[in-house]
Amino acid sequence: LPFAFIDYFTLTVVFLFTQEERTVLESIYTPEELSISSDYTVTFHLNDPGSSESFVVHITWPKKYPFETPSIDLDAFCNRHLPQTLKEKIINDLNDLAKLNTGEPLTFTLIEHLRENAASYFEEIKEARSAQCVKSNAETVSDFIPVLAKFQTKEKPVKGPALTKSQKRRQLNRLDASGNLPRGWNWVDIVKHLRQTGSQEVENM
Repeated sequence: LPFAFIDYFTLTVVFLFTQEERTVLESIYTPEELSISSDYTVTFHLNDPGSSESFVVHITWPKKYPFETPSIDLDAFCNRHLPQTLKEKIINDLNDLAKLNTGEPLTFTLIEHLRENAASYFEEIKEARSAQCVKSNAETVSDFIPVLAKFQTKEKPVKGPALTKSQKRRQLNRLDASGNLPRGWNWVDIVKHLRQTGSQEVENM
């Protein structure tokens, strides 16, 4: 048979396959779960978008699908909470599964694989978030330690000599009704001062 006829026959079979699979998928899943664009990119939402236990996978059918494996990615912005290691694991698992089923409609098989393993995927997300939280707390503590050490080693103000009981009693006796020392409590008694200095001058003569 001429090559052009074989290629036309293949494309016809591919078209029938894709149309039939599209109809089947849209009858199984709700529009909120699954949508198929005009370029045959299947977008599947696992759980409600926006929650930590959800993600979106894109499965793009090539021109000769299902005789060629589809392109799979998790590059949607809403998947930013997924650890990179988990993304790689999911894509590798789906690619391996696609290779095993090449030649037959396999998008349903890929989606059901995601649904069956959702619990383990979400557990890995929780563990990754917990590890990140512990790391962040450790970094916060390590940043705070130098500040705390500096605060603890700060020199304390030097206190004056401690007063004796009699000195404290005399100081209390000077307080007025409001608990304050009266104005001029520490002024020098001029008369007393002159007497003392005058007597010293007489003795020196």
